Amino acid sequence: MTDAVLVAMDDSPLGREALSFALETFPDAEVTVVHVAYPDLDMLPEDTEEVFGASLDELDGVGDETAASVFEAVREIAGDRDVTVTLLTGEAERRIAEYADEETFDHVVLGTHGRSGLSRALIGSVAEAVTRDTDVPTTLVK
Repeated sequence: MTDAVLVAMDDSPLGREALSFALETFPDAEVTVVHVAYPDLDMLPEDTEEVFGASLDELDGVGDETAASVFEAVREIAGDRDVTVTLLTGEAERRIAEYADEETFDHVVLGTHGRSGLSRALIGSVAEAVTRDTDVPTTLVK
């Protein structure tokens, strides 16, 4: 049984698909959305480096424009479903894998572009790195 699902979400259609998939596939699980942003001086209040386990209502005014867009998408997709949101800062691949391993998640869901060849070598793949670097079962949504 899957009790706790982590959804890694950026501001892309694939991130939205990943959240929709998780909510539909794991209807009884606690869902946590994690968004990773690169640190920015104006992004977070002075005394806060990161936000963990906040409700969507607590996130107003926290984060940059991209984070605000992600939080709004979560509100729209989740509807009445209770979803926890976590904002992390740093390198996405590393922070998502660390967070997945540190907390008690049963499953990780994230979107992937499914790039291959030269574009994958040049751009890299957050999904691939997370899948490789965590022991938590992971589903990639394409």
